[in-house]
Amino acid sequence: MGLAGCGGGVPLLHPAHVLSPGKVTLGAGLSGRPVLGALPSARGTDAEPIERALQDLAIAPAVAPWVGGRIGITGSNEAGLTYSGRSVRLDGRHAFTLSKSVSLSMGLGGEVILARSGVDGGAGGGTGGGLDVPLLLGWKSTGELYSGWIGPRAGISWVRGSVVPAVATKPLTLAGEHVRVGMVAGLRLGFRHVHVALEIGGDWHTVSGSLGATDVSFDQFSLTPAGALVVSF
Repeated sequence: MGLAGCGGGVPLLHPAHVLSPGKVTLGAGLSGRPVLGALPSARGTDAEPIERALQDLAIAPAVAPWVGGRIGITGSNEAGLTYSGRSVRLDGRHAFTLSKSVSLSMGLGGEVILARSGVDGGAGGGTGGGLDVPLLLGWKSTGELYSGWIGPRAGISWVRGSVVPAVATKPLTLAGEHVRVGMVAGLRLGFRHVHVALEIGGDWHTVSGSLGATDVSFDQFSLTPAGALVVSF
């Protein structure tokens, strides 16, 4: 029993500095999300397959494509749209200029989750949504040949899917809540209109949910490495 689909998290892959009004960036790359801890329930127990299905739906440890676009808006603001395997994220953020080369940005993102299903030969898929708040401190060189950023990122999401346990004849509803808190750090290198962005995130996840009448909860830690080629114009 388990829900399958691309995951890989939704990395930011942008610096703390926002784009100039009207300037646009487009990027494409890959992201991953390996989990580093074991699930709490022993294999073969009733709770273990539920925890595994909820981990697949909420945390989504996998490798996924990453495609994103951003546009600068008047007033030191920026908006972006990102696709990463099974999620679409729309966000906006504002940057505060601390010096000529240092900025602090605060953002708010909304995410829609559309997961495929691969449950014992077939059942319904999974859906969900959530919010996240990244706070980035960043530095850029003269001419923006390279820039770096670091900061905390927290989020909450709600997921819902259906699975067919081996002993059941019809799908049962899987529902869960996912809270995550972590840090992200990145580096962007390039010249003129072409840059390579690299990023690593680390998140602590608290997941709780239920399948039918069975409730489960667990904590997990994951890394989210990502890289992309970004073009600006």
